[in-house]
Amino acid sequence: MKEIMATNLNRAKIVKREREERAWPQRQLADVAGVNLRTIQRLEKDGTASFETLMGVAQAFGMEVKQLNPTSKSQEKTASQKKVYLLPRLTTGRDLTNIFEGAHRFQVEHDEADDIRAVNAMTDIVVHIKADIVRWHDADLVKKMKIEFQLSQEIQGLEAHGFYLFGVKRTIPEIVEGEETQIGMCTIYMSHARSPKIVRDKNSNMVIPATLTEILR
Repeated sequence: MKEIMATNLNRAKIVKREREERAWPQRQLADVAGVNLRTIQRLEKDGTASFETLMGVAQAFGMEVKQLNPTSKSQEKTASQKKVYLLPRLTTGRDLTNIFEGAHRFQVEHDEADDIRAVNAMTDIVVHIKADIVRWHDADLVKKMKIEFQLSQEIQGLEAHGFYLFGVKRTIPEIVEGEETQIGMCTIYMSHARSPKIVRDKNSNMVIPATLTEILR
């Protein structure tokens, strides 16, 4: 009985920590997990929940359900080491160039679109970004201004089809033939404007939480 109670209390701590790292209120977690608010409140209080609830919460956090069933200190430590990034919304071409300027790698994450026009807008902006990353480094001021203007238009086109653009640039380790080096990683996330994952940070800026690659091999 004591072991079960300890497991439940550890689960409650994990759920609360994961939710707060994403800056989600309890109601937002409930909506994303597909459960009611009282269920989340009870889960964070004493860790009790059905398997279906744990599955929904795990999916909301993008983790395996076993991480919500800690059976040892090592499992709890592994869960706590996972870092969640708050990707800010990008609204202009200048926002985008600030993200990819100086980056060595480029990756794209996205929500699923249900409209071919939205899909086309998403693929168009990816094509433009990839081309502009190459052009940017050798461009003079005038060309850079034109690139930023074109990217602003692409972002507007994306938003017209119901998708927002989020992004971040990080420095992460890359392992090549056993040797570690630091690289700049540009991550772009295209999210539906109505996505419940979108939240506000402490400065009321629109952000989207994401668990990103910490090392490349």
